[in-house]
Amino acid sequence: MISIRTLIRTGLVATTIVSLSAMSSAQEFSEPQLDAAKRASSAAPLSKDLDTVLPILVQRVQTRLISLRPDLHAEISAVVQDVALKLAARRADLDSAIALIWARIFSEDELNQIAEFYNSPVGKKFVEMGPEIAATTIQSVDNWSSRVGEELLDKSREELKKQGYEL
Repeated sequence: MISIRTLIRTGLVATTIVSLSAMSSAQEFSEPQLDAAKRASSAAPLSKDLDTVLPILVQRVQTRLISLRPDLHAEISAVVQDVALKLAARRADLDSAIALIWARIFSEDELNQIAEFYNSPVGKKFVEMGPEIAATTIQSVDNWSSRVGEELLDKSREELKKQGYEL
């Protein structure tokens, strides 16, 4: 699972990349490749996770400001919400930054294939079922690790005992 801190760092890194490479990005990638990168990255599961970044930031800022002035709880909440709505359009900057990252990694053809996959019925199912797949996979790994870890411990002790070592 991706932590919010990781998401925020990703956003900051991506924004920095866009800022530093704004001049070269137009020359480095064709418009069709950038368009394909935007389609692919926005269809990918990570894009949905990024939708939670601003609401989490709103919560953090509200908590921070309210801790300074609890008597202004209602006013602070209203102002932070209002400012957040105005900043919501900046999500496009993050999307563009991420598209540039994808464009650096994948060719236009690969990006089109990725976008096609995520927009296909099986791709949509993959995105929808991804959290459940990840959770059950992690649980399976934990279960397997526990069983095999215990067996490894027992068999290692047996072998050491055969060699005359007592644990």
